[in-house]
Amino acid sequence: MFKVVSVVTALLVAFALVATVQPGAPEPPKFKSENERRIWVLSTLLPWMEQFRERYHNVPRSDGEFLRWLVIATQRKRALEIGTANGYSAIWIGLGLEATGGHLTTIEIQPDLVREAKANLKRAGLLDKVVTVVEGDALKVVPQLDGKFDFAFIDVGPKVMPFFEAVLPKLSDNAIVAVHRPPFEGALKDYLKAMSEKPEWVTTVVQTGAPTGIVLSARIKTR
Repeated sequence: MFKVVSVVTALLVAFALVATVQPGAPEPPKFKSENERRIWVLSTLLPWMEQFRERYHNVPRSDGEFLRWLVIATQRKRALEIGTANGYSAIWIGLGLEATGGHLTTIEIQPDLVREAKANLKRAGLLDKVVTVVEGDALKVVPQLDGKFDFAFIDVGPKVMPFFEAVLPKLSDNAIVAVHRPPFEGALKDYLKAMSEKPEWVTTVVQTGAPTGIVLSARIKTR
């Protein structure tokens, strides 16, 4: 009886894992140019991923567009993301960095999500070329990373401060930090309070029309 129950349990677990994989992913055709690839990513791949936004707690499209614009407008070169999920925001940031000649390191703790993110980034033509996916606990991984980052995006839910503190020593003097603000009352209240007490940082909340928000902090020189 024990063996039968174990087999049934194993089958149920396997079925549950299969059920979480995004079905029917569009596969990229052969592109005639890099611009054609980017158009396909924006018009086909990202809209397909947006069907599963709530499952993966992805940023809305308007927030993703803003992150891409921000990277390009401020000419970011070396970016860090904490909370890859299925790679949706990494694609937006990666598209921005592709334009600036930069690179993104994105960290995800769940192995199944790492696999999905890599598959989606590969479809987007960004994997390893513009975006590197690292599996592990960001609080342990970030201190081991080499060099400084001029942009960081933190998307881990409401408990942000431990991750910000881990990232802080790795930020350049002109760094920008963006944090995904969940769409509920009082979200990131502790983070906003903590940042308001840091004179070397100026912080604002950007609403792109979505119920979520992006909390932006820029490091400034103080006298």
